Amino acid sequence: MADNKLNDFQRDALKELGNIGAGSAATALSQLLGKDISIDVPSIVMVPVEKMAEMVSREAKIVAAVYMRIFGEIQARALLIFPQDKVFLLLDLLMRRKLGATKEFGETEQSALKEIGNIIVSAYLNAIAKFIGLNSVPSVPALAVDMVDAIFETVSAELAEMGPEAMLIENEMTEEITNLKSKLFLIPDRNSMAKILEALTNTIKGA
Repeated sequence: MADNKLNDFQRDALKELGNIGAGSAATALSQLLGKDISIDVPSIVMVPVEKMAEMVSREAKIVAAVYMRIFGEIQARALLIFPQDKVFLLLDLLMRRKLGATKEFGETEQSALKEIGNIIVSAYLNAIAKFIGLNSVPSVPALAVDMVDAIFETVSAELAEMGPEAMLIENEMTEEITNLKSKLFLIPDRNSMAKILEALTNTIKGA
């Protein structure tokens, strides 16, 4: 289902869902970083899975990607992608370093980025549970820093087991002196996607 085939109820519900998730993620990250963080969701749309790599590579060639499996009432995969150069700034904030100090992904940096990914993905999963009553549990995060094509090649077999559509949540994270954009792809299997869309419609209609 392409986004332009979503009905108005579903589009409105997706936007509200995105706002709830972003608010929760911003609160959790602000507590973790000890700084005020805001997260805006410029768009949340449905996209074909086969177009995901192309959409990412338009903006960055090397990325940091946090990958998680989702279990429960929603069976899905989550892929959170940051441009490599920008994510260093986020790590500087998290690790109380001077901006520009982080230059590589050591073990400590990888652990920190996994935690950030876990916070963001969990915030949106909790929003889904709160907004439409579908509960899910994420796996331990996996992290890769590589070329976009290599990242998607690694996860392609698992994504092929999911449905043909992904929910793309654009995140724009802002701190006092930095700004970081990321893409979160939630890729449910066919049954889970049908549940999500039905629940979105029913929730907005007040059913």
